[in-house]
Amino acid sequence: MFGEIYMRINKKTLVLILTGLISSSAFAALVEKSDLVTDQIQIGKMDGDTEPSQYSVMFNFHNNGDDINKWQIGFYMPRSFYSLAAQNINPALEMQVCNADGGCANLHYVKAAFNMPDQSQGYFTVLEPINSFPLKEKGRYYIRLAHSNQWPAGNISALPQNLFLISDNYSKKGVPRIYTINTELTQYSLLGYDHNQVEAQIKDKLAANWQNSQTFTTDSLPGIVPQPVSIKALGNDGFTPPKQLTIHNQLNDNNSVASLWAQTIKSDWKQKKPVLVDNNSAANTGIIITEISDPKSIANSPEGYRLTINTDNITIETLTQTGAYYALQTLRQIWAQNKQTFPSLTITDYPRFKYRGVLLDTARHYFSVAEIKTLLDVMASQKLNTLHIHFADDEAFRLGLESYPNLTATAANRGLGQALGPNMLPQNNLDTTNLTQKAYPLANTIYGGSYSAEDIKTLITYANANQITIIPEIDLPGHARALIKALPEVMVDPNDNSQFVSVQGYSDDVLPVCTYGTDISVGSQFTPTMNTIMQNIATQFNNQNTVYAVNNEVSVGGDEVSSHAWTNDTSCRNEWGNLSSLEKSHLFFQKLAASNSELIFSGWQQFIQNDNETLGKNIVAANQTGHVWVWNPSSEGVKQAASLANNNYPTVLAYADKTYFDLAYTPSMYEPGFTWATGYSDTYSSLSMAETASKTQSKTKNPQNIIGIEGTLWSENLPSFDHLMYMALPKMPGLAEAGWSPNWVTINNKQLDWQSLANRLGCGENGFLAYLNQLFGVNYRGYPHGISRELPDGNSLCNSNASN
Repeated sequence: MFGEIYMRINKKTLVLILTGLISSSAFAALVEKSDLVTDQIQIGKMDGDTEPSQYSVMFNFHNNGDDINKWQIGFYMPRSFYSLAAQNINPALEMQVCNADGGCANLHYVKAAFNMPDQSQGYFTVLEPINSFPLKEKGRYYIRLAHSNQWPAGNISALPQNLFLISDNYSKKGVPRIYTINTELTQYSLLGYDHNQVEAQIKDKLAANWQNSQTFTTDSLPGIVPQPVSIKALGNDGFTPPKQLTIHNQLNDNNSVASLWAQTIKSDWKQKKPVLVDNNSAANTGIIITEISDPKSIANSPEGYRLTINTDNITIETLTQTGAYYALQTLRQIWAQNKQTFPSLTITDYPRFKYRGVLLDTARHYFSVAEIKTLLDVMASQKLNTLHIHFADDEAFRLGLESYPNLTATAANRGLGQALGPNMLPQNNLDTTNLTQKAYPLANTIYGGSYSAEDIKTLITYANANQITIIPEIDLPGHARALIKALPEVMVDPNDNSQFVSVQGYSDDVLPVCTYGTDISVGSQFTPTMNTIMQNIATQFNNQNTVYAVNNEVSVGGDEVSSHAWTNDTSCRNEWGNLSSLEKSHLFFQKLAASNSELIFSGWQQFIQNDNETLGKNIVAANQTGHVWVWNPSSEGVKQAASLANNNYPTVLAYADKTYFDLAYTPSMYEPGFTWATGYSDTYSSLSMAETASKTQSKTKNPQNIIGIEGTLWSENLPSFDHLMYMALPKMPGLAEAGWSPNWVTINNKQLDWQSLANRLGCGENGFLAYLNQLFGVNYRGYPHGISRELPDGNSLCNSNASN
């Protein structure tokens, strides 16, 4: 009924946008506040929800305006309302709109053809009555979405939000109007949620964390994050910076690190004169960078150092410029705690793991180059050394490629009227991190952003100067909807009639893998296109100068392909014919790697493994693999990681229950973040990765192949950089401590050094969190009260506890 009107919006407005006749914000200009007024929205277990995964939603509203005859209603909720009985996706789902007199009409899930601008897809839902059902003036109504089996909502991030109405009330330009339907947090009800009970559970958990940690007593030594291997006072007068300070680089003639820090020191130490840099091998004053005579004392690590502060000089002994960089990071923290004179001490330090990383998802939400630079600053201050950037997923492809200059024109933008429809739309007034009530995108907002080749050069230069490697990732062969939408003539196989729904609710997000390397269907175009995309990406990220950079590395993701993908695809013949969906994915990667033998491929564990810990039959070899990240919760992930290490795959631990930073800190309804892997993704949890990593290493015959740990910032629910930092801090220092500090520091008698770390993070006016805020202008969860929100009631460390 209304689909014809909707397509009129899409076709007409899209044409006008592309021809430049009106701006891409045309929809924004037409949006108005709806006369539909929300009374209440209930989410949770209702009559007939008999399975643990089932829940229902009830929207109660009334119409304060004129009659609305033809209409659609839409919203964002991180749950799919698409039904596919063959895959047990919402087989019992019922959707109705009803009036106060009991009259009802069934609602239809509005889905566009793939080659048309999107309507419902993923977590974005558009519904319309199957039969005529006018919304009468002064009428009261409810919309009932009953018996979804996609699991009940647990907090504000999972609520249905950003509601809107499209009506037949045309604008003068002939475009149906879009009306926002305002909602306030007070109008939502999570059925079965007991606030007092949840708050009591949180208090008990915080108390248990503290009680089960190593007892900490304060001392006069500086509190460094992450904790060094060894720190000892020397007992002399310490070092007072002279008016003319010089950094003497006696290590080699590469002065890049010394020159970078000369600028930082001048600013931090309030030096009136420029800080000089030279290579004077005879100098014995100022800051001296020299080669360490006993490299075993720093475990022969290229990132290790020994820092000695005496009355006359500060000496940094190391093997590389990277070690000097980290010594100067430590020195910067010491200065922030003293300001006048450095205490006399010696620090011996080196990392536990060579890989200490953070994943940044730029596909779900775009972050500017300036924002990513700030993230790099925050990472570097904690001696994290890898930024794993997720550039492409179902929702966007943000990486500009030389061979496909128009790719991002389609795949980097989304909104009503675009090839990629709106998605990932947290509502600004439901986001408790949005203290300034910044405006967030609406369904009609044309939201986008991409990274040019020049942007990538800028980021690599900045990251490498701060000893951070950037690893690029585009997700294949699932999670690939944006790429497919941008290049449908190459990526859509007409032979594939499979029906499936991905974990995120997409039914059309897999590549035509069975055509790769063949002339079947689109194979003759798909094959060279994939090869060129891989080579373009590798070229952009080559020649990084960090100590652990891997040339020609591209991460292909490889996770969460639906088990029903390619099950009705006549292109899957011969060697592909009897393979499961995951086995087809494995074979595709094996063939892709064989055709691009100069490249190094990386991905998540399903890129190599079956859904258990066994390896696939046709997989990329370990010697052509850069990194394999394990994302499953530790209950399954430990066995998977151990198996990968046993088979010589370089393995990084990113267990969702430990270091998925986008998950909620607590089970509180008011705490943002997903909760699918844990209800407590907090700083204690990320620090506990130190113990879980040790457990993983104990399960493998090749513990050296467990090369590190990673915290992830998946951005479905991170619509702003402020929100991103809320989820990252203070979890990130826990990760940094687990990744850098030796396990005899972080774990003693099976107890974590949580009390010590909390003391070093501080209570707001001092400590590491205040340090980050002062240097980089970033806020954290609990700002400006430091770590107090993660401490038990009555704890003496901080005088005041903010509400949890």
